[in-house]
Amino acid sequence: MTPLRKTFWSASRVQTSSVYRVALPARRYRSIAASFEPDVRILEVGPRDGLQNIKTQVETSVKIELIQRLAACGLRAIEATSFVAPKWIPQLADSKEVMQHIVDSGMQKSVNFPVLVPNMKGFERAAVSKVQEAVVFAAASEGFSWKNTNCSVEEALRRAEDVVKACLAQARQPAKVLAVAKRFLEMGCYEVGLGDTLGVGTAADTEKLLRVLLSEIPANKLAGHYHDTYGQAVANVIKSYDMGLRAFDSSVAGLGGCPYAKGATGNVATEDVVYMFERAGVSTGVDLQQLSEVGDWISQKVNQKNGSRAGSALVAKGHSKTTTNAATTSTEIALPQWKVESDDGELRVSRAGNIVKITLTRTRNGNALSNSMLEGVTGLYNSLAKDPTVFQIILDAEGKFFCTGMDLSSSGSTASDDKSIKDEYYNKVEGLFASIMNSPQTTIAAIDGLCFGGGVGLAFACDIRLVSPKARFTMTEIKLGLSPATISRQMVREWGISFAREAMLSGREVTPEELKSVGAVHGIASSADGLDQLIAEYLHRLRNCAPRSAAAIKELSRVAWIDPGGDEQTKYVKHVFEGMISPGSEGEHGMAEFRKKNKNVDWNQFWASKLPA
Repeated sequence: MTPLRKTFWSASRVQTSSVYRVALPARRYRSIAASFEPDVRILEVGPRDGLQNIKTQVETSVKIELIQRLAACGLRAIEATSFVAPKWIPQLADSKEVMQHIVDSGMQKSVNFPVLVPNMKGFERAAVSKVQEAVVFAAASEGFSWKNTNCSVEEALRRAEDVVKACLAQARQPAKVLAVAKRFLEMGCYEVGLGDTLGVGTAADTEKLLRVLLSEIPANKLAGHYHDTYGQAVANVIKSYDMGLRAFDSSVAGLGGCPYAKGATGNVATEDVVYMFERAGVSTGVDLQQLSEVGDWISQKVNQKNGSRAGSALVAKGHSKTTTNAATTSTEIALPQWKVESDDGELRVSRAGNIVKITLTRTRNGNALSNSMLEGVTGLYNSLAKDPTVFQIILDAEGKFFCTGMDLSSSGSTASDDKSIKDEYYNKVEGLFASIMNSPQTTIAAIDGLCFGGGVGLAFACDIRLVSPKARFTMTEIKLGLSPATISRQMVREWGISFAREAMLSGREVTPEELKSVGAVHGIASSADGLDQLIAEYLHRLRNCAPRSAAAIKELSRVAWIDPGGDEQTKYVKHVFEGMISPGSEGEHGMAEFRKKNKNVDWNQFWASKLPA
């Protein structure tokens, strides 16, 4: 068996029972490099702990989609599944298939996916599936231990210790809880989570337990896992936070429940926890509105009532706004009314006010970058760069593929033996990317399909990427004996060196969720049909952004990339600063409107008064 990385393994999920029926999970949290580090970290347990007790079998595709949607909300730790014997938990019999998708998609690079590993057999199955983080469990109460694991507390601890040792080798009485917690820490776990599986504990109970534990265990080695049977879960989270804990387990829509604890309802709802923290000014890194919609979606899928009060309210509020404020909504985020200006069978140009959309329509060859396609798109961008009435340019495509990259057909330039023809083709490709990157307008790639090679470069030459769940990005050059030479500068600049290098070396498929986690994708629609609405909402956000200021920002970003700290950057920074509020400038006008308390400057009107009719 291939050794697993030690730093990516740890334990444990401990089920304990005491006077307050406290459950103790413990796990290792693998940090993810990101530009934003939230104040608390949330382990989303819905896909495993939330679904495992649902009687009707949930389709594997639904479980995978749930994980993808949760990751798109900004959750960076998601309990994916359990490698427990299918006869004990039939709902999780597809653990191998779920993990296979996670591994193949590369999502593990941006999200932690701990899985439950009950024993050495489970460990072996998990290792084969390339799991990078394990959760093990035991009990502090003999009665709960026999119901939950069919063995004594001591035997459960020995089983857990065997798994922990294998992991590390390869990659309610408060006193009883303390003993179990210390035992797991001694095994090699670095964090022990505290929970209430029955949901009977109150904030006072939690405080009593924590006072004992914190006397010997640092707060940064403790996490919270609370159920909401008696409506006390959020209060327990607050009390735990006030006493120093910064890690908590929760389940989207409050899914879950303990099969061995009669009457126990689900885990505390992730939406409720996020709402509580964000309202208190404690950052979670999670998009609450998007998460609420995921909770509503999965509740419908599994035919259960949404257990999140905050989530249900936010979804209802959204529906109410759509119904009662239809006129306002349609005015603010209505879809652009596109008017087709030209269509030559390969490229269609449409316009809506100050926005131009270029659509690749050569679907018969996957919108490959043929000579005519290169010349056409480059010519359009170069022409639009001179048009001051155009503020944004959208690049999208029809068909299954956004763009398949270089034209590798037998009739294409790449098949020619004439070096001059190949050189000419290379210059056209370079010219295309340069025309997009140097465009003074804000450029948006709207991606609803597959991107390969140069098609990936085409998407990431644009400033903004908005995608549907069908979008995928693959640099296949290495599998053809080639290298992604021309597009490497876009990949490294937008994805980061380490991420881009691995993706290019492996030639693997990269998901929107991965790219959003590193800031290279800026919006993922909830469905393919929702991409147009996502674009409309983003354009609505840009409506008050000054176009000349946007052009300056693009150039500031370019010189910061090519000449950080150099003369070119220094000169351009000074140039922009000096021109920001010069007479007749956007800056002068914007500052004047600000003093009038007008925060919604109409830049179309401003420029219309300055441009010739």
